[in-house]
Amino acid sequence: MTGYLLGIDQGTTTCRAVLYDLQGRAVAEAYREVYPHHPRSDWAEMEPEDWWRATVEVIREILSLSHVEPSAIAAVGISGLQHAMVPIDREGRPLARAMLWMDQRCAPQVEWMIEQHGEVLRRVMGEGRWLTTTYSAPKLRWWRENCPELIEATWKFLLPKDYLRYRLTGAVATDPSDAGGTFLYHPRKGGWAAEILEIIEVPEDKLPPIRQPMEIAGRVHAQAAEETGLAQGTPVAVGAGDVLSTLIGANATIPDRAYLYLGTAAWLSMPTYSRSFLATHERPAMSDGSRHHFGATATTGAALRWFGDLFMGGRGPGVHSQLDYEALLAEAEGVEPGAEGVIFLPHLMGERATNDPQAKGVFFGLTLAHGRAHLLRAILEGCAFLLRQIVDLSGGEPPRELLALGGGAKSPLWLQIIADVMGLPVLVPRVTETGTLGAAILAGVGVGLYESVEEASERLVEIVSCHQPRAEYRARYDALYSLYRELDELLTPYFRRVPVG
Repeated sequence: MTGYLLGIDQGTTTCRAVLYDLQGRAVAEAYREVYPHHPRSDWAEMEPEDWWRATVEVIREILSLSHVEPSAIAAVGISGLQHAMVPIDREGRPLARAMLWMDQRCAPQVEWMIEQHGEVLRRVMGEGRWLTTTYSAPKLRWWRENCPELIEATWKFLLPKDYLRYRLTGAVATDPSDAGGTFLYHPRKGGWAAEILEIIEVPEDKLPPIRQPMEIAGRVHAQAAEETGLAQGTPVAVGAGDVLSTLIGANATIPDRAYLYLGTAAWLSMPTYSRSFLATHERPAMSDGSRHHFGATATTGAALRWFGDLFMGGRGPGVHSQLDYEALLAEAEGVEPGAEGVIFLPHLMGERATNDPQAKGVFFGLTLAHGRAHLLRAILEGCAFLLRQIVDLSGGEPPRELLALGGGAKSPLWLQIIADVMGLPVLVPRVTETGTLGAAILAGVGVGLYESVEEASERLVEIVSCHQPRAEYRARYDALYSLYRELDELLTPYFRRVPVG
């Protein structure tokens, strides 16, 4: 087999593209960072045009770096952050910024939906699925209550990867994994949940049709070809949400292994999925009370980005200069485990892990002896404490190992801290940006280059290194983790007293 596959992963703050050969080896890679808008302290929005501009730039850079003829790219696959819906009119123009998953303004709508329609929500979603501010449904309800004219003017609400694919091909569609992240998808019937759409007062025809992620949705049209440099007519797969794409690119089928994604936020998928999981193409449930548990943070890489922007400049909305994460993390490497008494609560935009939209970030234990490096170390450790808390809150048997994925998996220091804090080996695959690999695999299946998603995932994923927990730091981190949990619990009532605005 010859040819190449282009995988694009649009994250919350980073757009990444990787060109793969058919053996899953990266030929060229490019990324751009984008920055959300925060009109209020609990709001987080993104200009859809920033996502598109970043996508165009990374595709053009890939073509330049690789020297691969555009016609040699057999297909394009797209993955994207979930929950953030883009309202477009019939000409495809965005009508508003997308509310990101971390946007907390819809907390009153969540409360209203649960109090007034809780029985309907449980009947449709099941007992193991709960509504939070992360999902799209209460955000659409916020628009209905506060901007009803926007609902009426919208032709389609598209999730980020679907918006980018629309810009490439003109095709309107989504897949079960992204639909599942809206709280508008009926998990048993396999389509949009009319009962919940009725509650939020959004007509079903304003949502895209649901197709399988490996299907070819459309082909690159002339305008997109001119903008990106791709060959006109290149097939583009429907694609999947970032969680499913990442798990596909990680071959998430190994017993007793948890999959840890470190990006703008972090998530843990525990403990395993069978081979048949990769064939279902649906978003894993937050918790179904049995073998599967999925937990996520609010700000992980975003906390590091926030801190770097404060001290290294360059902060601002839209696509902007890259932050030198390697230099930033190098400062923290010289600080002893425990950050000399500084503890960080990483709740900079509420907290998904504890379902607390009012949680706030905290540095505790500061003295005049502490500097920037101590705070950096505390951020890395605080995020690791929260990941350990997610495992504890799952109530199940802990995994025997973690597989680290995403941009944060490129940091040996952060992975060693996580191994030490959680007391678990942290494995690293050859391809850490598995969202792009998963997207490429789906596209490859769509054009017949791979027999199946399962076969390709098993063949292309390879483990290359492991960070073992260090016994000499176990007692220290156990004590700090206990203090972290106590501080978090003690401060929770005070988070609600902080003025929002």
